[in-house]
Amino acid sequence: MSNLFSDLTLLAHLLIGLYFAFLGCWNIYHWVPLLAVMAKKGIPHPYLVLPTGISLQIIAGVMIIFNIFPKLAAFLLIFPTIITMFIFHPFWQFQGETRALNFTIFVANMTVVLGALVLLLAK
Repeated sequence: MSNLFSDLTLLAHLLIGLYFAFLGCWNIYHWVPLLAVMAKKGIPHPYLVLPTGISLQIIAGVMIIFNIFPKLAAFLLIFPTIITMFIFHPFWQFQGETRALNFTIFVANMTVVLGALVLLLAK
């Protein structure tokens, strides 16, 4: 039973870490549109906030994958992810398919935050 728990823990680290590291790389690719959205929403210093957030996503994601201070990495990702959910995916402000898409992304991010919380509770 302990082998199964160990294997599931490794899988959880891999999946949660890959999610954040992949999204960090995805955000690099979408740098210009993200900066435009951030400026439109009045986020202060988007040229500082965006690279800081992307760096955090990639570095903390890799830390979780390789089990390097995974609790610290998960903790550092939780609050920025929650804030980002409300800034970039306010589904309640949309109608129709746009609402459904933003709701889906919002819930996916919330699920990953819950996964990060579980990492904090793990032994």
